[in-house]
Amino acid sequence: MKIIRNESLGELKWDSNNVNDWSTATLQTYLNNDYYGTIDQNDQVKIDSTYVWRLGGYDDSSSSTPIQMIYERERGTTVYSGNPTEWTGSIALMYLSDYGFATSGGSTTNRSSCLAKELFNWASSSGSDCKNNSWLYDSSNNQWTLTTRASNSNVVFSVYNEGGSANGDVRLQHAVRPALYLLSNVEIVSGNGTSSSPFILAD
Repeated sequence: MKIIRNESLGELKWDSNNVNDWSTATLQTYLNNDYYGTIDQNDQVKIDSTYVWRLGGYDDSSSSTPIQMIYERERGTTVYSGNPTEWTGSIALMYLSDYGFATSGGSTTNRSSCLAKELFNWASSSGSDCKNNSWLYDSSNNQWTLTTRASNSNVVFSVYNEGGSANGDVRLQHAVRPALYLLSNVEIVSGNGTSSSPFILAD
């Protein structure tokens, strides 16, 4: 099970060295060392530290790219020259596709229509049902994702506070919401996963 922190840790750079390689990124180092150290040891043992995160890149040259295609490219092997296609570790970030898949849609634009709509245009009025019904949308912050631009050495996709996706220079400071996978033996003792009834994990 993948979980993404509801609150941002604050605004941080993706990489201070101007490179979109997650395996060496300063944000990756911070999350898996300093931030990881703030997690209670009883919770650390629930995190899958051997999970293989796919690092496939994506380019927004096609304005009509649906979210499913972005998801497939994130798990592909097209990356900026020399960058790895995967990384093994405990804590990373949400993918650009995570933001899209998190929507339930609304009365004017249902979920299927939202998933077929280009994420760039979720910032427009026609995308209001899509962004406003995605629990990962944050109207107060620009947010980093793990999804890189394959044709650039220093560009990562961000979800901007208007609700759409856009290129972000890795040296910018955007909101950070850590993401991780739980080990398969972690037990859920109550809850159904909604905001009103969240999953409660066994101690």
